[in-house]
Amino acid sequence: MIKINLLPYRDIQKQEKIWFQFFSIISAVILALLIVGVVHWRFVSYENVLKVQKDDLTNEIAELDKKIGQIDKIKSQKSEIERKLSVIDMLNNKRIYATDFLYKVANAVPDKLWLVTVEEREKEVVFTGEAELAAYVSDFMNRLTNTGLFKTVTLVSLEQSSKGESKVIRFTLNTVKVENGTKP
Repeated sequence: MIKINLLPYRDIQKQEKIWFQFFSIISAVILALLIVGVVHWRFVSYENVLKVQKDDLTNEIAELDKKIGQIDKIKSQKSEIERKLSVIDMLNNKRIYATDFLYKVANAVPDKLWLVTVEEREKEVVFTGEAELAAYVSDFMNRLTNTGLFKTVTLVSLEQSSKGESKVIRFTLNTVKVENGTKP
């Protein structure tokens, strides 16, 4: 005998499979959406972190630019101060040279000889003065040569004139300075 099962268990199994597949697909879609949402959230948070870092770096660059500007200003002030110091050193050297020059010339002047003018040019010095005797002028020329300041001492003019009741010798000397690395 043939048995017929009139219970719809196959239909029920088929429907259960359909529901299972439906829930599996829905679960998979929800899981996929959840994964996409988490990944998206991670990228957005990472992007926000990068934006914050970018803003921090931009602020730091702006601060460093200000510091660089201050450093450049300080460098320009430093170069200006160095230039001023070099001018001061040059003036100090000239002052020392002038003091030494006048001291040596003053020591070279014999008694009874008077300097009227001392005119300094680049490489030469012109002395004009008066003396009681021509021998004093000669002595002055020798003393100038011995100072070490001049290469040559040349007598340009020598003339006798009256000054009140006494006679004086007026003279003009032309000298060439020694070139020396220590002089300005």
